[in-house]
Amino acid sequence: MASGAFLKSLQKGQILHAVVEEVTSSTEALCNFHGELLLISNHTGQTLKRNDPIRLQVKQVDPLQFQVFDPRNLKFERVV
Repeated sequence: MASGAFLKSLQKGQILHAVVEEVTSSTEALCNFHGELLLISNHTGQTLKRNDPIRLQVKQVDPLQFQVFDPRNLKFERVV
């Protein structure tokens, strides 16, 4: 899983381009971001598959929460 130093380095608004490593349930997936593994909850209604690219934006850092971007909707991203 992700190291403590990596998790503390995340900033609100930051965009992570990750890859789905494993889908653990209909609402959870394990994602790889440059070797750091993140278990995310998927409440988007999108079906994720292994090796799917995924874009995550840090919504808040304490507690850590991400927003999953729809890959079909390429709109402006705020990169921090």
